[in-house]
Amino acid sequence: MISPFIKPRALDGSQIKAASEFHGHSGPFLVLGLRMGQLALRLLDARGYFDLRCVVKVRWSPPQSCIIDGIQFSTGCTMGKRNIEIIEQGEGIAAVFSDGEKSLRIQVKSSVLRLISRALRIGTAERLIEDLLSAADDELFDYQMRCEEAPSKDLKS
Repeated sequence: MISPFIKPRALDGSQIKAASEFHGHSGPFLVLGLRMGQLALRLLDARGYFDLRCVVKVRWSPPQSCIIDGIQFSTGCTMGKRNIEIIEQGEGIAAVFSDGEKSLRIQVKSSVLRLISRALRIGTAERLIEDLLSAADDELFDYQMRCEEAPSKDLKS
């Protein structure tokens, strides 16, 4: 299915507000999810909604799991359409986005996770959000693109 809608590839204030309303509040993990999703849209040249699949590896509890809502909101990959899958992971956060031909693995840098953990502990997470929004992608994430192998076809049939 092809959606008539196209997900934006850059964040603006109205998208951040809408994502915060979708999630229930703003927070650093929501912002990271938004950034991850938009990076995937740009690098995979995807429209969002139906032409993308995502597997997220994360601790399946807040606040880390809030990243899932950011990814859902920014890409249109949703639990209801079953084009997003969550895999429980103890440490670290990573996601693999695929358009069927290429895949992109994005991992949140451990230094960023430590920064967020500290900000949450001392109550400065709201101030950190602006830094996360303005940071370059490679300051937040390690990422790598791969070509997916086409399924082999039996030429005898």
